Amino acid sequence: MAKFKNYIFIALLVFLFVEVLIIFPAHLERQEETTTTKKKQNGVAESIEETGGKAAEQKMGGVHLVESQSGQRDWELFAKSAEGSEGLGAWKLTKVRVLFYNREKVEFTVTGDKGTIDSKSKDIEITGNVITKSENGYTFRTPSISYSSKTRLILSPEQVLMQGPSDKSGAGIYLKGSKMTVSVDQSKMKIEGTVTAKKPAENGKSFDVQADGAEFSGKSREAKFFGRVRMAYDGMKIEGPEAAFIYSKSADVLQAVNVLGGVKVSDVDKFATSESMSLDLIADKYIFKGRPKVIQNNDELSGEEIIFLDGGKKVKVERVRAKVEKKDE
Repeated sequence: MAKFKNYIFIALLVFLFVEVLIIFPAHLERQEETTTTKKKQNGVAESIEETGGKAAEQKMGGVHLVESQSGQRDWELFAKSAEGSEGLGAWKLTKVRVLFYNREKVEFTVTGDKGTIDSKSKDIEITGNVITKSENGYTFRTPSISYSSKTRLILSPEQVLMQGPSDKSGAGIYLKGSKMTVSVDQSKMKIEGTVTAKKPAENGKSFDVQADGAEFSGKSREAKFFGRVRMAYDGMKIEGPEAAFIYSKSADVLQAVNVLGGVKVSDVDKFATSESMSLDLIADKYIFKGRPKVIQNNDELSGEEIIFLDGGKKVKVERVRAKVEKKDE
């Protein structure tokens, strides 16, 4: 009988041992699956809380994301931190830097204090001290920008301050505008809404420009003003629907300013009109084409082409037609 009791006692000990080592740890593992877990993804530690099988808020540090379209990079994003839910809504970002690609080359870089990214559309918004830079040296400062992955456009509906790259003739174009549109695919930057600009030139001269809008290229120094363009340069006032700033590719200098679509020019003693006008800044001459006409002291001069040399001190006319006011002897 004593032996039988000993067997029963030993059996109970074995049962308890199995319960503690096998069954109870398995129960703990199932509990841990419903509480906070830690994992590593792309070298960044994430803290994930699961409730009812659904992901809740996630926080990450040192974020690096890459988005591609049709096998090519669309953008590459860096942020100090991110907070949101994977696959749901928008991620909130801090200290954001985004590289926008065109044919696997960086075209524009945007930085800002804060941002959001839609986890489905991949659209991006950046706010706070936003700076957009083109690869050829244009810098745009705006309160905010938004980026559409579908259209590949960077938009800012607020005031824009632009600084262009400097050249051998002086500092780059400085511009103010009301809104900005940047096409990543075309590498074009358009500023609209009461644009004012200043471009220093040589010998202390400068262009002061007002227009309805301006367009710049991320590939070259090409710059265009459109709408009602009004310029002041070296004592002259120039008006026309469109003006283009042309740079010398070899000398890295502002070479000419072309005004198209019907031009009006005036200074202290002359008034001129033509279909187009070109200011050759290197040769210091102004060329009027397309029914050009110059009126000075009530005398009218016209021809097929009128050229002002030495900054307007000399005049050369092709096939001249003159109308001189007769004076009493």
